[in-house]
Amino acid sequence: MIGVTAQDDGLFLVWEVESGSDGKSGVTKDEVVAEKDMLSALATFRHGRGRVRYARLAPAARGTIYDHRYGSTLVTAHRTDGVTISVVGDAWEDTQ
Repeated sequence: MIGVTAQDDGLFLVWEVESGSDGKSGVTKDEVVAEKDMLSALATFRHGRGRVRYARLAPAARGTIYDHRYGSTLVTAHRTDGVTISVVGDAWEDTQ
């Protein structure tokens, strides 16, 4: 049996990292790539937090412009004094 991936349902993954006023982000259709990219970006900072969330494009009210809708958080990570800790699910508010 083959598992369902984000690609099968029109979903994509958005990863983002914050460190003070700095940050990095990206978009992919692969869960493993999203997590690796987020953790690599987070590792470039001494302190910070990052997460990977599902997202989907949705038509906006103004014709051909699209908006995005976020879904559940796949993984959250925080970095303090050069040490990264990852947590499955959403712990974004707990990592400020």
